[in-house]
Amino acid sequence: MSDNKVRTRYHRLRYAWALMAVAGVGSLSYWYLFLRPHVVCDDAYVMGNIIPVQALVPGIVVKVNVDNSMYVEAGQPLLSQELHLMTEQLEKSAANLAEAVRKTRSQFSEVQQTEAELASLKAQRAKIADDLARYRQAEAEGAIAGQKVADAVADLAILDQQILAAEAKTGKSRALVANTTVQNNPWVLKEKAEYVASYIQCHRTTLRSPVSGYVANRRVQTGQNLTPGQLLMNVVPLKDLWVTANIKETDMKNVSPGQDALITAHIYDQEVTYHGKVLGIEPAGGSTFSLFPPDNSTGNYIHIVERVPVRISIDSKELTAHPLRPGMSVTVEIQHSENNRQPHLLASAVNTDTESNRTSVYERELSEALSQADNIIRLNASKAF
Repeated sequence: MSDNKVRTRYHRLRYAWALMAVAGVGSLSYWYLFLRPHVVCDDAYVMGNIIPVQALVPGIVVKVNVDNSMYVEAGQPLLSQELHLMTEQLEKSAANLAEAVRKTRSQFSEVQQTEAELASLKAQRAKIADDLARYRQAEAEGAIAGQKVADAVADLAILDQQILAAEAKTGKSRALVANTTVQNNPWVLKEKAEYVASYIQCHRTTLRSPVSGYVANRRVQTGQNLTPGQLLMNVVPLKDLWVTANIKETDMKNVSPGQDALITAHIYDQEVTYHGKVLGIEPAGGSTFSLFPPDNSTGNYIHIVERVPVRISIDSKELTAHPLRPGMSVTVEIQHSENNRQPHLLASAVNTDTESNRTSVYERELSEALSQADNIIRLNASKAF
């Protein structure tokens, strides 16, 4: 009888422990799915700025200096194009600029010439006008013939017309150079702009890397004839990377910019953990920008939980110690608290003041072109013969 009681008690305890285990597993599952202060997403990928390198001027490639996976510095030559046509165009522009300077000098001299001619005609008119006054006085006294007065009147009329023509010619000459010098004359400035454009085009036959990074997607080959805008390769900076995590909309109530995040990359498994922060939430779900956005107005509607892209930073020191590549898969764990349950969808901490968002490669080419153009102007504006 006592053995039966022991068995019964044993079975009851076993059922009780089993029930407690089931309850514990259920509680843990509920906490894991609904109550834990973390949002976990494995639909996340490393992203970065993929810088396109495009042909800037037409021409034939004569040398390619880089290949995929090579590291390049900002400003480093990537390839060279033949210079024959560009050099001839540059020399033509230089000749046109020199001609414009010399002809502008000639226009200034022409103004002086026409002004001198006009002054000479006015002096002649003044002399004839004085003579005419004396002739008329002498005619009244009978000292000279009337023909002399008539000739003076005719000469005066001819000079008046010549003065009008000279004034018009002087005005025309002045109009071309009024309020200008040789350096800022419109014609000279026009040819200077043409020369600067030709210089920059010639300079850009050597294509340089806009930023520092690794070469990828090289498409160009030696001998290829390029057209402006043609994609030749990409440069990928690996210092400025971030993670885009596609968070389910049902979890978005727990996500806000500024929250801490833990990132594990598949390439390193669980051995490496990156630290980051939520930078911002994109203003539309992922399906909005798809090639075929969903159209639920047809009636064939199946509800699918949408995902919202969330941008998360990666600690730069950890990224340097354990490099990543754009496109790699990662798992993100965003930490949140009960005090911050509402998503701040409009807030953003994204910073664009990074090396991959700016380039200074093209800053010097304009100053160099202007310097060369000014040198041509100075040499041709000199009065030495």
